Amino acid sequence: MSAAAGAPRVGVGETLRAALALMRDHPRETMAPLALTQGPVAAVTVLAGIALYATAFAGEPYPDGGLAGASGGAPLAALVTLQAAAAVLGLVGAGATIVSVAALAKGRPIGLREAFDPAFTRLGRLIALAAILLVAGVLLAALMTLQAAAAVVGLAALPFLLPRVAVAFQALMLEDAGPLEALRRSWRLTHGHMLRLLGILIAAIVILAAIAFLAPTVPGPEEAGRGARMAIDAAIQALQTGLFIPAGAFAHGAVTLYYLRIREDQP
Repeated sequence: MSAAAGAPRVGVGETLRAALALMRDHPRETMAPLALTQGPVAAVTVLAGIALYATAFAGEPYPDGGLAGASGGAPLAALVTLQAAAAVLGLVGAGATIVSVAALAKGRPIGLREAFDPAFTRLGRLIALAAILLVAGVLLAALMTLQAAAAVVGLAALPFLLPRVAVAFQALMLEDAGPLEALRRSWRLTHGHMLRLLGILIAAIVILAAIAFLAPTVPGPEEAGRGARMAIDAAIQALQTGLFIPAGAFAHGAVTLYYLRIREDQP
């Protein structure tokens, strides 16, 4: 019997608690993939910003946030390069987290090598799926800027669209699907589960957004020297990365656990 036909459905709270319990009992398996992919990129971004603004960009005004706050010229080009690397490695980390969480949920923990191998093997498909979702998001955002009516329609559609594609990356990683098949699979699986998935997504988004805005006010140029502002920015970015890693693992873990549950109901 499918979930849509009346089979018991796991709740949002139960899924979130299960994800937290999995992280508590298996911190290495759940958080190491993101730590190993995002930690080094964050460190390189911080160190590169300090080095570049002390040498090659010494004549450039130091922006709030360091290199992450660059808005033009060579600093922006350096930022785009680092962000592109972070995005690709982020997909690898996400894929490895999904594989590791799925193995834990089945009672068969795997090592990091076994988790990363399918993520690297499917990297081309992960990038293609991310690109499809990005283009769709940009088009929807562009449509919403045309007129007020379009904005209302777009905002109304988001709570419907987001849950329907929420488990596409899980389908790609755990069912070895292609990007388009993963989207179709997600659309089919999430039928009848939209509100619960939306609740899980909202919880994850709220946590990640809170971390993104969790930064103390950085002194302006008139209140602190260039070196002091660099040190403060480095500390803030290190703090945010340290918080993003467990938060990201929690988000991927919760969605993966829910995906596994609804896949049992809709094989």
